[in-house]
Amino acid sequence: MLGDVVHYTFDAAQAEYVRLRGKSTGVSRFPYMPDPVAGTTLPAEVIHEYGGGVVDLRVSLRGPGIHLVQNVAQGTAGQQGRWAVRA
Repeated sequence: MLGDVVHYTFDAAQAEYVRLRGKSTGVSRFPYMPDPVAGTTLPAEVIHEYGGGVVDLRVSLRGPGIHLVQNVAQGTAGQQGRWAVRA
């Protein structure tokens, strides 16, 4: 599982964190590449396992940039704030 690529679906809180970070750093500000919003699904690498389907993820943003999400429980495909195995 460690190092596997999974799908992470953003919830509103995590999408807002990315938006706020982009305001100060410009990390995610590219023409025609919007920041993630609630419901956006992007690939993520599992970087730590807690057990019971709870992991830390390194989410690959569109363009240069990553977003770290900690203590994320496994869910179903498209479930906001959760990760799922790639189909």
